[in-house]
Amino acid sequence: MRAIAAFLLWMAISFGAAAEEYSAQGDKTPFPTEAWAEVAPDDRLRAALGAVLARAFEGTRPPALSNTKAMVVIVGGRLAAERYAVGITKDTRLQSWSMAKSFLHAALGLAIGDGLIDPDAPAAVPEWQSPGDPRAKITPRELGQMTDGLAFREDYADTNSEVMQMLFGAGRGDVGASAAAARPLHAPGTVWSYSGGSANILSRVLRDRLGGREAYRAFLHERLFKPIGMMSAVAEFDAAGTWIASSYVHATARDFAKFGLLYLNRGFWEMRQLIPRDWVEGAAKPSAASKGFYGTLFWLNGRDPSTGRFAISEKLPEDIYFARGFGGQLIAIAPSHDAVIVMLSAAYSEDNQPIVDLFADLLSVIERR
Repeated sequence: MRAIAAFLLWMAISFGAAAEEYSAQGDKTPFPTEAWAEVAPDDRLRAALGAVLARAFEGTRPPALSNTKAMVVIVGGRLAAERYAVGITKDTRLQSWSMAKSFLHAALGLAIGDGLIDPDAPAAVPEWQSPGDPRAKITPRELGQMTDGLAFREDYADTNSEVMQMLFGAGRGDVGASAAAARPLHAPGTVWSYSGGSANILSRVLRDRLGGREAYRAFLHERLFKPIGMMSAVAEFDAAGTWIASSYVHATARDFAKFGLLYLNRGFWEMRQLIPRDWVEGAAKPSAASKGFYGTLFWLNGRDPSTGRFAISEKLPEDIYFARGFGGQLIAIAPSHDAVIVMLSAAYSEDNQPIVDLFADLLSVIERR
């Protein structure tokens, strides 16, 4: 009887604590682990959002919206609107490009929670361990904030740039080693410079801590994708067994939206804190050197401390942040609107204002609901 009583007491404490945390978040999300709950077909919100989405799929469009493949809008944890291009469906896997970096943020958070990685201790990079090497002081947090100070050119127009050689040239078989060869240019923590190499260095560190390719693959599936129902997700690895976390996760638009919902809920999913909350919240805190543009492996709309200007646009809320990839891949997380917006595209335009206007109008519809 004492054993039963002790067990019941443990259950009450454990589930009571979980419920208290759940309640503290004010979160009544119908978690879509199995399937999305949807806004009713006759709901005015669905119709209004659908009218805005049509601008990205119909008629004469600006270059930034000229090849939109899929869009999904989540409001209050429910699928409120979606639209797909001809030949694309809700079951079509699409490529993340650099949105993968934000998935790496989640994987690192899990490893940090497990005690496998200290984000503020020097990163365990073999190439940096020679006596006097200034790179030996670089931390995982600085790599994630893109303030590691490495001379790594993110230039896709130059086939000899570090990023092109890493992904498509001599370094493609071991992307982590290729990136780790970058020379030091600035003191760590002083200059922000966006770099796919930084992500792949982090990914190789995580591979080594987990024990190699198969352990890494299983970790991503069992600890990240499966718990939130991202069953379409496929992470792509190089020949050295490193997930190419700068660029490659393939999943459906609906599953990408599940990842956004995980971050909207600050790493909380179905009555448990899946990823440490402070790590998730840190993703949206601007690094000092980025002038409001970047947190940790996520893009922001923060303000430049010196000018007060929004990093992206004053048309968007200051708290919105993005997993963002080349060609118009976006998972937008808007806490003030309890919303997630996913856009998957293949439009390579330098003018992103039409996308900003589209997202601003979607959020305006949500705000008026």
